[in-house]
Amino acid sequence: MIATLRKRDFLLAWLGGLISLIGDWILLIALPLHIYDLTGSTLATSGMFIAEIIPSLLLASIAGVFVDRWDRKRTMLITNLVLAASVLPILAVRSSEWVWVAYIATFVKSSAGMFFRPAENALLPRLVDEQHLLAANSLNALNNNLARLIGPAVGGSIMGLFGIAAVAAANSVAFLVAAMLVAGIVASGRPA
Repeated sequence: MIATLRKRDFLLAWLGGLISLIGDWILLIALPLHIYDLTGSTLATSGMFIAEIIPSLLLASIAGVFVDRWDRKRTMLITNLVLAASVLPILAVRSSEWVWVAYIATFVKSSAGMFFRPAENALLPRLVDEQHLLAANSLNALNNNLARLIGPAVGGSIMGLFGIAAVAAANSVAFLVAAMLVAGIVASGRPA
């Protein structure tokens, strides 16, 4: 696995993917807490999870079809930029009257995110030799678990210490950093 991580393009994609996934999990834990604090309603809080899940029901099966036709590197880059912008409206959610903005922002963020993982997985064979592909796929799978461990802890800590504005800003910065890492990949992301 160390040999796989020594491949510059793979390392950039792997770190970009990890940071992007951590960004997802940072908000996933903090935003429902914020909604509950504002509304005191478990129904309003569950609306956040619904807004997060609906895009996967609508787009998960077709996102890969589009990604197969698009430049994978560009898709990952644009997705991270859209993700960075999509969380900024959460800064406006300061009262229960503005909760709908959080629902829309979450829906847009989750919708854009549906394109990142297929693009990342399709790009891997361009970044590593066939002999390192198994290790690359394993490291990508590890990203999911690392993000689940790190993201909620970071998101909850930032939320507890600084509030939702800091969480949204940290989330946006995470996506921008991931976009910069992906932009550094030299290998072509164009479909064969």
